[in-house]
Amino acid sequence: MFRHLIAKKSFKHQIECFCPDRHHAGPITIHRGDIIELTNERQFIPDRGWYSLINMNNERHFYIALKDLDNYYDSGELVSLVDLDLKENYSKYKINAALDTGDEDTFMVFTCELKESKLLKEKIEKHLYQRET
Repeated sequence: MFRHLIAKKSFKHQIECFCPDRHHAGPITIHRGDIIELTNERQFIPDRGWYSLINMNNERHFYIALKDLDNYYDSGELVSLVDLDLKENYSKYKINAALDTGDEDTFMVFTCELKESKLLKEKIEKHLYQRET
């Protein structure tokens, strides 16, 4: 799994809290463009499985079940920098093929996908650069 992920689209997540009063539990909206950083802190909860502490936009920290994280990644709601690079390359390939065949509809679809991938890629790269300095 990658250490940094970015939300490709907005979705809701139910935060689980392990405190006795469950004070921190509740729904949270992860918005398109939110950056999720997996920390090294993990916790095993019997009958629930493994949880990882994440840092969202350097503002909020909470535990998320690894199975939930995998589901969000598998469904495409969260993507990595490598995923964005691959999407960008594929979109460029499809744009070139559409130009060769004169397929305007395909050209427009993949041009929009290329723009979206580039915007998300710039945002996560900017975040990573700021973390280094």
